[in-house]
Amino acid sequence: MLKQLRPVIQVVEEKCVNCHRCIMACPVKMCNNGSGNAVNFNPKLCIGCGECVHVCAHNARIGIDDFGQFMQDLKSGTSIIAVTAPAIAATFAGEYLRFNGYLKTLGVKAVFDVSFGAELTVKSYVAYRKKKNPPLVIAQPCPSLVTFIEIYRPELIPYLAPVDSPMGHTMKMIKRFYPQYEGHKIAAISPCYAKRREFDETGLGDYNVTFKSIQESLEAGNLRLSDYPETPYDGPAAERGVLFSSPGGLLRTLERYDRDASSHTKKTEGNPEVYRYLAHLEKVIKQHGRPAYALVDCLSCKMGCNGGPGTLNQDKHPDEMENNIERRGKESRSLYGKRGQHFSKSGLEKLLNDYWEEGLYSRAYTDRSELFKQSVVVPSQNAIQEVHRKMYKTSPRDILDCASCGYATCEQMVVAIINGLNKPENCRHFIDIQKIINEEQKKKLNEILRTVYERTVEEMSKSIEGVGTLSNNINETADAVLRSSAGIEEMVKSVQGIHTALERNAQTVERLTASSQEGKNRIAQIRELIAGVSGKSEELINTCQVIGVIAAESGILGMNAAIEAAHAGEAAGKGFAVVAEQIRKLADNSGREAGEIKRSLKEVKQLIGESCASSVQAQTQFDRIVELAETVKAEERRIEDAAETQNQESRRILENLHEITALILKIKNESSVLADSGRTVLENLGSLKGAASTQEETEPA
Repeated sequence: MLKQLRPVIQVVEEKCVNCHRCIMACPVKMCNNGSGNAVNFNPKLCIGCGECVHVCAHNARIGIDDFGQFMQDLKSGTSIIAVTAPAIAATFAGEYLRFNGYLKTLGVKAVFDVSFGAELTVKSYVAYRKKKNPPLVIAQPCPSLVTFIEIYRPELIPYLAPVDSPMGHTMKMIKRFYPQYEGHKIAAISPCYAKRREFDETGLGDYNVTFKSIQESLEAGNLRLSDYPETPYDGPAAERGVLFSSPGGLLRTLERYDRDASSHTKKTEGNPEVYRYLAHLEKVIKQHGRPAYALVDCLSCKMGCNGGPGTLNQDKHPDEMENNIERRGKESRSLYGKRGQHFSKSGLEKLLNDYWEEGLYSRAYTDRSELFKQSVVVPSQNAIQEVHRKMYKTSPRDILDCASCGYATCEQMVVAIINGLNKPENCRHFIDIQKIINEEQKKKLNEILRTVYERTVEEMSKSIEGVGTLSNNINETADAVLRSSAGIEEMVKSVQGIHTALERNAQTVERLTASSQEGKNRIAQIRELIAGVSGKSEELINTCQVIGVIAAESGILGMNAAIEAAHAGEAAGKGFAVVAEQIRKLADNSGREAGEIKRSLKEVKQLIGESCASSVQAQTQFDRIVELAETVKAEERRIEDAAETQNQESRRILENLHEITALILKIKNESSVLADSGRTVLENLGSLKGAASTQEETEPA
């Protein structure tokens, strides 16, 4: 898995005005995303050249370095040494040695000159070419160009010099030959934000501190380098290596070894020239079968490292900076011989040999092209043509390649749009056509507005009339609902009265049921008494029958007594005859009375029987009355329950009617508001019509 490159550029979105100058300056374009309100970028595809930082007039793009952490660690007592890039002579003209004094005042333990690392770099180039005899060597001091090749032109990786940059050489030299600084962190004082990525990839360097951050810090603290002592570097001094920060500095240093180096060296720098050169280099090599040059001395910035994005030199004249570099170059060369004297093997060469070992300064590169393939789709020509068509580019004359969108060609812009990195609204041609279309649409819109106005006024007038009618209907409905509410309230009162009457009836039925039950019980008692009387009557009848028998027998006895008296004679039987006569009379009277009593008793028994039958019928009637009373009682309960339910439902209906009344009143109010709004809309439509007419009058013919 590829190790991600850390971001070295930051977007301040609130400052971005979406002008696309950053895209225009960017040599790789597709790392930017201009599809939104601010131009963002993909740090995985950014090469860190810093061109966007320089061209942004709104400070929406800023570089990222380690100045803050560097200062914080110094204050906390961290042991740090520094290596300073050759461009320091262009930034702090005539005071670069005082700059060393400033660093040591901050707590830096030692300061080394990267210019000597540049001398070692050239020696590594010479050794590599002598040993491998490669057809082409691309110089790699510039980390932005290295990243460009790794991501966008991986086919050129075999041509990159497989050795460290001057800073890499300096750091490895310190680690190898200065054991007293073992464990110290190394801060690179550089003109370039992309150096941080080189350190991450090679594992060298702990801080990348730009000249710009230090210069701004000095100004903020009202500090002057002139107040610090001149302090020499702690490492060996360079000769022509001090020229390395200027375009062609590598070539001039190489000329010590090869006087004809310029004849087979291609010197190129600055955006877009260097990127165009590298982008098409492999194609040209294949066309001709071999490279035209043996060495490509290349730098990303037009003024070399002297005008790097980590400096404040971009707006200075190149001669102003290079004069400072050349002045220092003369001073450095004077250390190793007379002016014009050729490189002395007994002087600087011997010193370089002391700090150079074969294989010590080697490095490798990483093919990062997969990052581009994962992020950007290369569309087909059909897809490109389809987007062109949607952007009204239907003929060759519509392909302007004006670069106003930030891209070099219209095709680049389309590729960005297809990948969601831009939008048609940022194309000048699209905007112009849209303006023409909009003008035509304005005319059509005015016609439509007039038609809409007339129809809308007509419909709105009808609507307002309808709203008025609706309001009247709502008033009538509200009155009807209020009347219904009053009727329902009276009905609720009537239902309540019925409910009260039913409660009284229920109490009466309860009493009737109790009285009927009591009558039923009394009839039963009477039946029992009648049954007792009937029994006694039967006994009396039987007694009368016994009396009748006794009377009959007494008659017979009297008759017998008379017969016996006759037999006794008149004198003897006279008294007996009298007794016999009386007995017979008693028997006759008793028999006659017994018969009368029997008849009377039979009549009484018959009446008692009839009374008993009547009491049975009365009891049956009382049973029926009790049953009917229970039925009436049950019906009363059902009616009472129904009345209670009706009472509750009536109350709910009444509550709902009150709610309906409130809603109708609300609708009534809102209908009035609606009518007012309709009239306001009509007034606004009148204003709209007036505005449309005014626009037609002011538009040029």
